[in-house]
This record gives sequence, structure tokens and C-alpha cells, in this order.
Amino acid sequence: MALRINNNIPALKALRNLDETSRSLADSLERLSSGFKINKGADNPAGLIISEQMRAQLAGLNQAIANSELDNTMIQTTEGALTEVNNLLIRMRQLALQAANEGANDEATLEAAQLEIDNGISSLARIAESAQFGKKKLLDGSTGISGEAQGRGVTFLKGSVNTKTSPIEGYQVEITQVATRPMLEGSTSIDDKNVRGLDVTLFVGGKTVRVRAAEGDTAPNFFGKLQSEVQQAGLAVEVTLTKDDTISIVHKEFGSKPTFRAVSSVSGIISENANVVQQAETGKDIQGTIGAEAAVGKGQVLTGVPGSENTDGLSVRYSGPLVVVNEDGPDGRPVLERRPTTGTVGTVNVANNSLRFQIVPDASQKTVVALPSVRPQFLSRAVENQSGFNNLAEINVRNSQGAADSIKLIDTAIDQMNLTRGQLGAFQRNEVEKNISTLRVAVENLTAAESTIRDANVAEEVVEATKKRIKLQATVAAIAQANQMPGIVIDLLR
Repeated sequence: MALRINNNIPALKALRNLDETSRSLADSLERLSSGFKINKGADNPAGLIISEQMRAQLAGLNQAIANSELDNTMIQTTEGALTEVNNLLIRMRQLALQAANEGANDEATLEAAQLEIDNGISSLARIAESAQFGKKKLLDGSTGISGEAQGRGVTFLKGSVNTKTSPIEGYQVEITQVATRPMLEGSTSIDDKNVRGLDVTLFVGGKTVRVRAAEGDTAPNFFGKLQSEVQQAGLAVEVTLTKDDTISIVHKEFGSKPTFRAVSSVSGIISENANVVQQAETGKDIQGTIGAEAAVGKGQVLTGVPGSENTDGLSVRYSGPLVVVNEDGPDGRPVLERRPTTGTVGTVNVANNSLRFQIVPDASQKTVVALPSVRPQFLSRAVENQSGFNNLAEINVRNSQGAADSIKLIDTAIDQMNLTRGQLGAFQRNEVEKNISTLRVAVENLTAAESTIRDANVAEEVVEATKKRIKLQATVAAIAQANQMPGIVIDLLR
């Protein structure tokens, strides 16, 4: 064995091992104290990258859960306000139905009903202003799709979440075919001769009305009975007598879907052949474009087709301008009638302010919800009625016709609110609540995966630390022994 004084090689080797053991023991103690087996990039570069990516995903998932829970409370707030709106509408309908009972009402009763209805309309306007979540108003139209049409007989109905906000000049409405109603008109004038034994039957919407001429009936008497029976049965048709004394039957609804049939025992009175049921002439659906984009027509309603760049789901009604057809009507006032035409009939301006919810971690995926306006002037627009009410704010029950038409508008408003509540309920249940459950499962699984990569196995680390501590003690003892070896040289020199 060589003995050297200047360089103690065994001591240097023992010192090197001591440094390595000390660093290894320090790493074990760091893992034990932090609970992580990856504390810095040098511990596991690939594992660190994967772990940090998972941590970013977890943070996004947890925030998406928090967003969904906040959205849930907002929907519940909106639902509460819509419930009150629905209760008001139901009460208004009850009052309108009471006012329609004209046989038992006097002027004071009708006035009291109208006053309470006016109060309900004011309450609707108040809810529209006061319903809010934080400082965000919910039901005043600022969180949905609002629009206004310009043009005689053009009315904005609705838009979808895919409808884009229009430019300042709006979307141009172009009509290539106007809507018509199913009709059936006799070719033979009704008179006192052919009315004898006349039998007429109408089949409309599952209902049947049959009128037979009685002994001694005149043509006017028979026609009056036919009109009366149709009205009492609630058939959706209008029966009129033309200037040529022929019977004309026209469906109340526009388009190709509604229809009816009729038969007369005398050929030409209604059906072409005696005792042969004849189908009404099919009505036509409106055709045209909105904003130079394709639209599909149903009755008088024109709707942008799905997938359109700008007008997807945008609906407008075109009924045509009011034209005077008789300067001196039965009540002394001019008789007006809507006469639609083809061509450019107007424009519609749309603003899409739908709410966009971030309920998933991916920023590119947003859920869009449009809340309606419950302002009375924006409810029940474009509902056909004889009283000329343009919206819910104008209803008046001081006469029987007004009460009947008011019920129609209120029913439409109730349907609008029910549809909105149903859509919100579906969004809350299927989008928000299911999303929260799904995200929580994802958080659980991703946390488990991240824990496998990054968390320390304490039992394993304790074993390693104990082993390294013993090794450290042995290394220190070895250094002490190595440092004694040069002292042997002194013994040789004595």
C-alpha cells in the first residue's frame, strides 16, 4: 500500500461520497417536508411539464365550476321574476274573461277591471326595470335580442342567438310572394229558389257545422243562420256574401298548412258538384329574403334559414299596408283592409345582446342565452285582432270585442313567458347543473392523475431518508479513518 502525505486520495473519495449523500439526503428531506416528489425542474423535467399543464387544467375546471354556480343563481333570479310576470298575466286574463261576460257587467264593473289591468301593465313595466342581477338588468330587453321594423305592414317578431346585429341601415325585407288564405267560393248565387232544401256542411279543424234550410227560409235567412252557426262553433273561417250573392268562405289563418272542406246539396252554392265534398283552395306561404339572405315562409312570417351568415332565426311578419276599401262603412267609418304587395317592403334593425356564459374551461366554447323583454309594449306584438291592439300595453276590456281580443293577446304573452321559462329551465338543468357534475368528476380524475405524477410517497421517502442518513453517518466515519492514514508515515520515520 502506498503512503502519501500531500494527497490523501481515500479521504477525497470519502468526501465526494459525503457530498453526494448529503445532497441526496437533502432532496429526500425536501420531498418529505413539501409532500411533493417534484419540487424543481431538475427532479423530473418531463413530469414537471405534465404536472404544470394538469394544474392549469385544474384551475380552469375549478373556475368553470364557480362560473356555473354563479350562472345558476342568475337563472334562478330570472326565473323568480318570470314567475311573478306569469302570475300577473294570469290575473289579467281572469279580469279580461270577467269583462267578456257582457250580459252581467255594467260600466262600473268594466272600468274596475280595466283599472286593475292597467295596474298589472304598470307592474310588468316595473318588473322589467327592477329585475336585475347585480347591476345587470335581466328583463328589459338589454340582455336578449331586440328589434324594430320600418315599413308599412312589417313587424319584427323575434331573433335567435345566432342572429347578428344589423348595420345601421338594417336588413332589407324583400317579398317575392305574398301570403294568402285558403278559400272556397261558390259559383252560383244563392237566391230564394235554390235555398229550398239547401244543406251545407263545413269541416274545419276537426269541427263540423251543418246548416239546413227550413221551410220558408229566404236566402238572407239561410246565410244568417250559416254565419251564426260558424261563429258559435268557433270555426276558424269567415263566411261572407259577395256582391254577386255567392257564398265565400275564407280561413282565418294564412299559408299552406291550414285547410278546410265543405259540401252543399246544390251544385255551385259551395261545392262544385252537389253532395260532393270539396277541398278549399290551398293558401300560399310568404316568400322572400331578409338582408339578401334566404328565408323560409310560413303563413305571413318570414324567417332566416339556419346557417345564414347574418339572419339565422330572424323572423318578421308582413301583413301589408292598410288600404281604404270603402269610405263609408256600416258604422259610418272607412273600412280598411290590408293589401300586401311584392318588392322591397321595409327594413328591420336588430341588436343581439344575448348573454354569453363561460361554463367550460375552453375559452372558445361559450353558451349563449337570450332573455326576453317583459315590457308590455314588446309583448304580444303582431297578434291579429279586430280591436287593432298592437301589443299588450294597448289592451282594453271596456267592450266585449276588446275583452275577447285582450284574452288573445294575454294568452300569447303567457305562451311567450312559458316558452322562455321552459328554455331557461332546460338550460339550467341540462347545461349548467349537468355541467357542474361533469366538471367535478373531471376535477376528481385530473387531481388523481396529477397526484400520481407529483405527490411524494411518504413511506418510500422515509425509507430512503433513513438509508441515506445511515450512509451519511458511515461516510463521516470513513473520512475520519481516511484522515488518520497519513499519520502512519510518522511511525515509519521513527
